[in-house]
Amino acid sequence: MTDTVALIADLCERIERTVPGTPHAEQARVIRTRAMGPLRVAIAGRVKAGKSTMLNALVGERLAATDAGECTRVVTVYHRADAYDVNGVGLDGRVRPLRMTQQDGAWGIDLGGTPHGEFDRIDVGWPSSVLADLTLVDTPGLGSLDGATSRRSLDFLVHHDDPTGADAVIYLMRHLHALDTEFLEAFLDRRVVGASPVNSIAVLARPDEIGAC
Repeated sequence: MTDTVALIADLCERIERTVPGTPHAEQARVIRTRAMGPLRVAIAGRVKAGKSTMLNALVGERLAATDAGECTRVVTVYHRADAYDVNGVGLDGRVRPLRMTQQDGAWGIDLGGTPHGEFDRIDVGWPSSVLADLTLVDTPGLGSLDGATSRRSLDFLVHHDDPTGADAVIYLMRHLHALDTEFLEAFLDRRVVGASPVNSIAVLARPDEIGAC
């Protein structure tokens, strides 16, 4: 832990003790937990850019669905847990327990009949050593025909003052599309997003499909 992080954590702890049971204390608790927790990295990009495939490669398991299913339209956070635990957080803040399913070695999330549009995000706890130091966030594809799906990704990445957001962004692109350019340029405007060139990186995905490989 760096001196700056330790100072922030100490300040938040003092706020919690000074004004217990208040919204300020709860916000301080969330910030302290975030500051002392693992790095949160969001994987973003256009539809079918390979976001879920990259997340699965980092974790070493086929956790994130790679097909265009319902759960791929919701921001999904993967964090370390002693056993798998999946919960959907609704737009109203309500938490719904969800079930993991497995087919042909790949895991999926059963939304239990709840429309994907009613979820703010899905939290997946998984017993992986990789996730002990790194929380990964799989975001819905930008440029989706479903405008609401794209907005979920933009809302998550743009609202940098939200303690549940990302510390860094990996942006995947199959080639430089106009939408990619607009999104990356937004990172240069600190009035728009908290992400900057320092904590954002663009990656050329699926290069084996380009030219002569």
